[in-house]
Amino acid sequence: MNPLHMLRDDSRSPDLGDNRVGHAPSDMLSDEAEALIKEAHARNRHRRFIIAVMTLILLTGAFIGFVVFGSSNRRLSPTIRNGQREPVKPVVNVAAAANHGQFAFISRGALWVLDGSTSSLREIPTKGLVPTSPSFSPDGKWLAFVASKEQAECCSSYEVLSSELWMARSNGTNAHPVAAVAFNTAVGWDPRADLFAVSVGEATSVPFGLPTGLDLVSPSGSIRALVAGTHIWDAVWAPDGTAVAVSTAVPSIGSYIGVLDTYPVSGAPPTHWLNADTEQAYIIVPAGWWPVWGIVYTTVGNGAVPGGSGSADGSPLFAVVGPGTTPSLLGVTLETQGAGAPSATSTGWLSFAADEPYHEVGRVVTQGKQVVACSPITKMCSAVPHPPDTVTEDPTWSPNGLMLDYVEAPQRDAPGYTQSALSGWYNSHQLYAYSPRDGSVRAITHTSGATVPQWSSNGKSLLYVSNDGLWLDTNPTKQPIEIAKPLFAPDEWPSYYGQVPFSAQFAWWTR
Repeated sequence: MNPLHMLRDDSRSPDLGDNRVGHAPSDMLSDEAEALIKEAHARNRHRRFIIAVMTLILLTGAFIGFVVFGSSNRRLSPTIRNGQREPVKPVVNVAAAANHGQFAFISRGALWVLDGSTSSLREIPTKGLVPTSPSFSPDGKWLAFVASKEQAECCSSYEVLSSELWMARSNGTNAHPVAAVAFNTAVGWDPRADLFAVSVGEATSVPFGLPTGLDLVSPSGSIRALVAGTHIWDAVWAPDGTAVAVSTAVPSIGSYIGVLDTYPVSGAPPTHWLNADTEQAYIIVPAGWWPVWGIVYTTVGNGAVPGGSGSADGSPLFAVVGPGTTPSLLGVTLETQGAGAPSATSTGWLSFAADEPYHEVGRVVTQGKQVVACSPITKMCSAVPHPPDTVTEDPTWSPNGLMLDYVEAPQRDAPGYTQSALSGWYNSHQLYAYSPRDGSVRAITHTSGATVPQWSSNGKSLLYVSNDGLWLDTNPTKQPIEIAKPLFAPDEWPSYYGQVPFSAQFAWWTR
């Protein structure tokens, strides 16, 4: 599990915020204003310094953002009447989920847990806050998620969202905010232990608004500071859970420089890995840490911010195998992970959604995207075969590391992101499997409309989103079963240039 998925996305991830389906971006929207709106919605929790520096531009750009991205935020949240949230139960097939693990999903702004072991459905009340990015602990005993205040409804001003880290038992009971944490951004679970990493605090010096520390939170309530007294961009866990790779902004002459260090969970001194190349980039954004490749990261150039206009059209993706080694360029990808987060196997195969050469469509998810597979032996990345006029996205490796699953969709050159156009494009998706051993490709039957696929730990079941619902495929010869819908409010998917944050709406754990 990529920790960046916690927000975005965002994956983490990831977490594309509250930009909603509307009309096609037009020349009326400057890159600067669009970047700030994207920044405020998608990364407000760990990029708030942009709001502090560019308040005037936000105020003048708010109306443009409303015209471009659609109607108000209220339809994405539960119905409120007489000051109380009106419960709206999702449509759930409890029997179909039996013995298939734990499911957490957000429907119309409310968080639900579907317990496959007891065939029960439970809503987790969040006291008027809007939940996002649920994730189960590696042993399946705990559930963590982020809960935020709703955005201000008036377009003449902007209210920065305040968020909390919440924890509950995996069946949804004993849900509570972790009040002792000065929460800023979720990093994610230790891949081997019940330990959740969060960035905390908020800088009052340049660069403003960044987290100032990183804490390790246990479901038992214990909290330990791992990093303190610095400006943190982002972080990812080591594959064995023994350390956290942390990207920081270190003050330099007249500015600051991006630095990548790893911090052992044991509390031992950190190890310095890398300084950003200040000629080309000054921000390092970790995307994952995997065997063979080491730490994989994107970079952001001078004057830009992660996820903003300066990087939204694609960022270089690098891998650095160890401290002090020379990074290798893998390709260009969406730093927002809107076409899927990088995925890797324990044997060293790596995959990500790359921008096709000579395509200048960047953030537009319906054009110019191709899944590439990177060999652990040659360290070369090659595009997975696909027909002309199609895009491939959402790469994920099977648990045994032998097959790469991905989504194929028709390339859509027409402008505009109305709900009907967007849902039509997502529903035209088809899931495929690629074997790096022989280069063969085959369609996975009965997976029309599949997006953000996830495998069970034993490789026998597949979960994916289709038509705004969660579908479970347990038998390749039979039709999958829809187990829950909807994820978003009907006919109101949030979107950023076609990127819909489906992965931030659900989590799945299997034994």
